[in-house]
Amino acid sequence: MSIELNQTALQDYFGAVCSVPVFLAHRQGECGIDGLSFDETEKLSSMGSEKRRTEYILGRHALKETLSRIGQVLDTSYVTWPSMFCSLSHSEGHAVAVSSAQAAGIGIDLQLKKIPPFAMAERILSGDTLEAWQALPEADKAKCLQRFWTANESVYKACPSPQPAYFRHYRLHSPFSADSAASIDGTDYRFMVHSAELPDGFISLAMRMSAALR
Repeated sequence: MSIELNQTALQDYFGAVCSVPVFLAHRQGECGIDGLSFDETEKLSSMGSEKRRTEYILGRHALKETLSRIGQVLDTSYVTWPSMFCSLSHSEGHAVAVSSAQAAGIGIDLQLKKIPPFAMAERILSGDTLEAWQALPEADKAKCLQRFWTANESVYKACPSPQPAYFRHYRLHSPFSADSAASIDGTDYRFMVHSAELPDGFISLAMRMSAALR
C-alpha cells in the first residue's frame, strides 16, 4: 500500500495497523533550535557537519512531539538507542519519529531514493527470503530489497541491546506482505513489522511482542 509522506497519513496508517496506540511525527525543511534543551544544544554544537546538524534538529522536534503524547520527558538528551518506547529515522531531509507507552520495543526506519546494492542481498536477507527475492523479476528486485532493508532496520531498532545477530538472521515470516511477523534466528525475540510504500521509498515500523503475546 502506498501512502503520502506526511504526518496525517503516517499516523492514520500505522495507527490503524498497530496492535497498541502509537504516535508519529514528521518534520522536513528548516526547523529552528527553539525548544531544544541545554544538553540538546550542547550536543548540536559538537556536530561538524551541517547535514548532521539539520537532521538532529528535525529529529529532535519530531521526537519531542511524540514523547509529549505518551507523557515522557521532552528533553531527548536522556534517550539512548535502542529505546523501548520511541524511535527515530532520517532520510533525504525528512525525519520521522514514533513513540508508544504500551510497546515492549519499537523501531521505525525511513528510506527514500537510496536502494541497497544487490550484492548486499546475501548479507541482509535470511535464506527463505533471499531465495524468494532472487526469483523475482529483475524489475521488481530493487523496490523489494529497499522494503526489506527498512523492515530489518526497524526490527534492529526495536530489539534490546546488545544486538544478537546480523540482518541475514532476521526472518520475516511473510516477506511479501505489508504486515508480517518477524523473528531473529537463535533468539526468542518476536516482532510485528508493518511496511508502507511511499512516493520515493518505504517506511517500516516494528513492534516487539511482549512475553505474554508470544
